[in-house]
Amino acid sequence: MAIARGVHRSCASLAALLVLAVFWRALQHGAARRGAAVALLLMLALSAVGWATGTQPPPAAALFNQLGGVALAALLAWLGGRAARAEALAVADSPLAHAALLLASLQVVFGAVLVALGPPVAPALLVAHAVAGLAAAAVSAALGARISSSGDTPRGAALVACAALAPLAGSLAVLPAPPFVLQAGHATAAALLVAAVAQLHGRLARSA
Repeated sequence: MAIARGVHRSCASLAALLVLAVFWRALQHGAARRGAAVALLLMLALSAVGWATGTQPPPAAALFNQLGGVALAALLAWLGGRAARAEALAVADSPLAHAALLLASLQVVFGAVLVALGPPVAPALLVAHAVAGLAAAAVSAALGARISSSGDTPRGAALVACAALAPLAGSLAVLPAPPFVLQAGHATAAALLVAAVAQLHGRLARSA
């Protein structure tokens, strides 16, 4: 746990520097200023909550840290999509992309609440988390397949891989491995899926 806290603090510090750089660049170039400003405010809020609650945060603070961290990663991915070169998007299927982002976000929220609140709400949230996760994976994989079939094979394959990784990591929980490793791997896979779909939304906004 001490190693995990050290890695977390190092990553949080690097993320803060990245957000500051993104915000400064947005001010200079006049692009996506609102998104960069929201990322800056979210980073400051996460830093303040982390500083105030220390190494043993209450459930509400831990939940905010988890969801805020994923939201920050998704927002940076969206900004990355907006900053991409103005190229023709392989598939402009906004409804499917919106559904993928909504379902992926819901499975992250359900999973974070499940971890934060524990046994009292576990049965219902576990089912909701699993259903949302499988639906997010299916919709994202379908979206990735359509992108690949439209000629943008690398991006489509990457989205399909992210879609498959989250439920695969969740199913590995039945294996005899340290719970922390399994939980961290599953959470990372879920965050990658949210970020991948958010980046696609950024490209959709760029192409609009």
